[in-house]
Amino acid sequence: MTHAAMEMLSRFMLLTVFTFASAGTHAQDQNADIYGQWKIKDMIGMGAVASLSEHQARKLIGKTLFISAERYEFNGQVCSNPLYNRSRENPVTYFDREWHTGIEGIPFPNPVTIIEVTGCDYLYPIRRDHLMIAEDGVFFEAVRIKSWSKKPASHSRP
Repeated sequence: MTHAAMEMLSRFMLLTVFTFASAGTHAQDQNADIYGQWKIKDMIGMGAVASLSEHQARKLIGKTLFISAERYEFNGQVCSNPLYNRSRENPVTYFDREWHTGIEGIPFPNPVTIIEVTGCDYLYPIRRDHLMIAEDGVFFEAVRIKSWSKKPASHSRP
């Protein structure tokens, strides 16, 4: 191998190392915006397929919701290593098709982000530090009370 070829190979290898190193430091968890501790503020609606009574649903107001990369916990249900599947749709079309309900009075962005917590619940960011959670067909507004910027394994739960 010639000296020029060796120098070119060395530069390529160095560039590759820097590229992978910077990719790791700039990688962002797409769900970091929802990680944290949330508190149920109010019940804001019921779908046609709700399995909770209004009385049962109102008992959830004030309860805490924990969302992290490793754990999702609400209403006695714990999902370890949850999958957060995101999609975006027109809110009117989506709620009519999936929940058989209208969304009058709920301040959704259009398109709305739908986050399916596989096997657990559905989350819908409404605005900064506010999200809607669908629990057994009942819609609640949750307000962030503590944010976790990284994996919450380093954060203790009360």
